[in-house]
Amino acid sequence: MLSTSSVLSSPVFLVTWGKPLLILHTLMAILLLGAMTHNVLLTVPYLWKHYKKVGLEKLYVKVALVAYVLTFVLGALVYPNYRYHVRDQYFDLQMPWASHLFDIKEHWAGIGLGLMGVYFVLSMTMDPRIHRERVFLYVFLSVAISLIIWFNLISGLWLTALKGVL
Repeated sequence: MLSTSSVLSSPVFLVTWGKPLLILHTLMAILLLGAMTHNVLLTVPYLWKHYKKVGLEKLYVKVALVAYVLTFVLGALVYPNYRYHVRDQYFDLQMPWASHLFDIKEHWAGIGLGLMGVYFVLSMTMDPRIHRERVFLYVFLSVAISLIIWFNLISGLWLTALKGVL
């Protein structure tokens, strides 16, 4: 375990902000998960021409986009601390599978962010009641992005439970 003086003299960017940034990253991920899970519950019925709350569903997309970008940015701010204090000094040496899981999680996060951008544009340019030809793609993206977020949040919490940042 590192002493307070070694943490303060660490060459790692924002090392003293590691835990608060990680907590914000997690809270934003939970908001993202909630917005996209609710979005799925409203989009899947579109397949059967049930359009109860289209306006609310589009609001969830906007919230999810902002939450995804903020989650991604906060994760990028935490990453140097994780890379040096967790991955290099612990996971790579004692649990290489955890390093691999983190890499898989991060690749899916990047893919999900790209899909979220496409999904947002589609959401803002279509009405499921009118553009029936786009509904399957729309629902598919909603479900796929939600599954990525569920995987990332669960794996991220698991990895953090194994060894968190300083």
